[in-house]
Amino acid sequence: MKMTLHKILCTAFLLITITLAQKTFANAAQPGIWNAGGTVYTMLYPEDANTFKKVQMQQERIFIQLYKGFAVVKGTYVFKNTTNEHLQFKMGYPINGIYSGGENDLNQIILDSLSQFKIKANNKWLLLEQENHPEINTNTQNINAFSDNWKVWQMQFAPNEIQKVEVYFIVNTNEARIRKGYNIEKRNAFIYLLESGSVWKNNIEKGEFYIQLMDGLTPENVQGISNGFGFKFNTQYQIFVGQKTNFSPTPKDNLIINYSEFNENFSFENVIKQTNELFAKIDQMSQLSFESLTYSNIELGNPYEVESTIEGTLPGLLTLFVIFAPFIIGFIGIGIAIWVIVKWIRLKKKIN
Repeated sequence: MKMTLHKILCTAFLLITITLAQKTFANAAQPGIWNAGGTVYTMLYPEDANTFKKVQMQQERIFIQLYKGFAVVKGTYVFKNTTNEHLQFKMGYPINGIYSGGENDLNQIILDSLSQFKIKANNKWLLLEQENHPEINTNTQNINAFSDNWKVWQMQFAPNEIQKVEVYFIVNTNEARIRKGYNIEKRNAFIYLLESGSVWKNNIEKGEFYIQLMDGLTPENVQGISNGFGFKFNTQYQIFVGQKTNFSPTPKDNLIINYSEFNENFSFENVIKQTNELFAKIDQMSQLSFESLTYSNIELGNPYEVESTIEGTLPGLLTLFVIFAPFIIGFIGIGIAIWVIVKWIRLKKKIN
């Protein structure tokens, strides 16, 4: 009777602890990069979806200068209207919000870190308007806007027209958190979301990506860069150069850069004061004769990799203990019960 009761209690305790362990595991946030600097544009109205599929992005060239705490970006794109129609649509991004993309690993961007954004088409600066769109907060799948205010611009294409579009912006990269299980690192991280380019017609014919290390940064300060770009490195200008051809972007194509340490004294406001100078520097970089430079192969780390720490390991060890403790207690209980029975039998024999 006692043994049966003991088994029932052990089984009940086991079920309870497994349930608690599952809750403990659930508390581990999705692995990946949180609060990175970057940008994403979205079509503003769902009815524009068909229009997007009539425009092909033939080429994109992305220039990135990484500093300690921020990144300066210049993007040049060649778009073609593949129809005989006049096309007009709006694009935009929320002034405050986050974008959560990626596949197995999270790629989360804080959109309110996007600053000094400007865009021109065919050498003419486009007007950026601020519009109120509360309805879009529920229409976008990946963007969680914290306000109804959006920065918006309008694109127009004549029949069969080819346009060159250029964008400039600065982003705060100092707020990133790289997470894997319970291990978390505060670092600088930048994400360029190629997956958002899947809205255009057909594949992107060619993408070129240039990443220059500034502020005394070296390849040793780069924790990892995404695979799939074939990056090579030029020592003279401290530039990574990579490319993709004939691709339709998916989350696997996103450009992720994990670099430099978190700086608690960093001031993004002070950076913004240097906007003109920073944009002039990236213009100079974009005009380099990249074809004439010498490149070497370089080993790239995993941008999602996180160093295991005692603090990060303890919850996992505690979970394992909670799972296996009932078995250990059960074996000890059985051992004690057997010892007591044997002792009792021997004592009874002596008495008889």
